Amino acid sequence: MILIVTTIGFGVVSLSMNYFSGVSSARDVANKINIDAIRENFIVVNVLINTSSSNVSIWVYNYGEINLRMTAIYLNGTQLGNFEAPPYIVPAGYGIINGTYPGAIGNAPQLIRVVSTLGNYYENYYMP
Repeated sequence: MILIVTTIGFGVVSLSMNYFSGVSSARDVANKINIDAIRENFIVVNVLINTSSSNVSIWVYNYGEINLRMTAIYLNGTQLGNFEAPPYIVPAGYGIINGTYPGAIGNAPQLIRVVSTLGNYYENYYMP
């Protein structure tokens, strides 16, 4: 009888140890979240698309709490070349980002996506 109870006890202990080793605490999850990515907020306030030269200029407003660094601009899913952006945009500040589209730009609405170095992005349709 003692052998049966001991065997069941070891089984319960080993199963519970395996279960609790796979459970993450709230602190573990919070440590994996990049707090700066949450504090980073921006919006595109103006877009100038020159259809004849394929130049694109984008005005970005940083309404977040940290300096904003931009990494890429996409027009209809294609990354713009000759990417020029300020080193960073301060909170409550504006920055102008320029790039060149590698193809022809039509007169239809164009999907613009601006991506930060932390992975946040803003996208919307704009008319040339």
